[in-house]
Amino acid sequence: MDDLKEPKILQEQDIPIIDQPEIERKISKAKSLLILDHPFFGTAVTCCPIIYTDVVPTASMTMMGQLRINPTFVAPLSVKNLQFLLAHEAMHYMLSHVLRRKHREPKAWNVACDKVINDMLIDAGVGVFIEGGVTMANARNYAVEELYDEKDSCGGEGPGGTGNDIGDPVDENGNPLEKSQVHALEAQAKIQVAQSAKAAKALGKLPGSIQCILDEIVSDKTPWHEILQRFMTSKIKEGCSWQRPNRRFMGVGLYLPGADYRPRLGHVVIGIDTSGSICQQELNEFAGHVNGILDLCGPEKVTVVYCDFEVNHVDEYTPEDLPINLSSPGGGRTSFKPVFDYIDTHFLEPEIVVYLTDGYGDQDCFTSHHETVWVTTEREEFSWGDVVAYRTIKK
Repeated sequence: MDDLKEPKILQEQDIPIIDQPEIERKISKAKSLLILDHPFFGTAVTCCPIIYTDVVPTASMTMMGQLRINPTFVAPLSVKNLQFLLAHEAMHYMLSHVLRRKHREPKAWNVACDKVINDMLIDAGVGVFIEGGVTMANARNYAVEELYDEKDSCGGEGPGGTGNDIGDPVDENGNPLEKSQVHALEAQAKIQVAQSAKAAKALGKLPGSIQCILDEIVSDKTPWHEILQRFMTSKIKEGCSWQRPNRRFMGVGLYLPGADYRPRLGHVVIGIDTSGSICQQELNEFAGHVNGILDLCGPEKVTVVYCDFEVNHVDEYTPEDLPINLSSPGGGRTSFKPVFDYIDTHFLEPEIVVYLTDGYGDQDCFTSHHETVWVTTEREEFSWGDVVAYRTIKK
């Protein structure tokens, strides 16, 4: 429940007497009870080696799945408290909370993570909740990203349980992880989740309320517009503007561009699947999020290409045209390739292509060099591009 920090130097009179064998006995018993009574969580805990250390004030989970426990903190806890603690830390790893934090403030992110995990454990009757932790009714039914609120950080002093165990995605030596390492860790966590779920199902002890948590682990439940906005915002760049000439050179007859400090995004192409599977209500909601994204990123131009089996309509917009409205001409079969053919034959150079679809098309029959985000309402099997699941978030 805490991030890593330098060990505190204690005076001899301040060092409590710790019965290490007794602590290890209680933790071993807690693990055994988890396996017997709550095999999903018990199996998850057994995947995580335990390290006893004073480097953390309470407990924490490393990127590599090592569970670090401070003996002084756990000494007074009951076996049932330890069941809750072990399952709590294991789920931080199984849910890939460190990898999913991204740009978010660590303390506030930890609050959101703890809300989800603690409510899940309380609902499943795992051990006994440790006083001082954060709770929220029905938080287990939300993705952590939905509950994240920067105000929960309170400058690092806000609520969040007894600590903060969501650090940066680094390896054992403190070095930032490569993208390939992140994918490998995510895949490893998902495999362990699947194995834990299989063990619990075999014993008939997988609570129905846990299924939504499994869905979060196996498929990303982050609201698609948040992912898309973050992806597109990462493309923002500063540049030059002819509309803001450099005044230093105007006096000598030179008209040169000045610095453009407004965040800008390049040309954006939005592909719209009009095969009949996307309803107008979905288009309206999608348009609302797109307008917000485009207003934030200030794109140079937006080209909307409507396509079923062929391109049947094209609209072009600039930021001054906002808000934009999306319609649904067409209704035939589905093919994605014509949109990319249109981009190439018209010599467009989009910074990003966003394609709204139900996912049933010819994506496996071609590829494109254009950076692409597929916003899909159903099928998510794409061999290229970034896939974002479209879900209506109910709060």
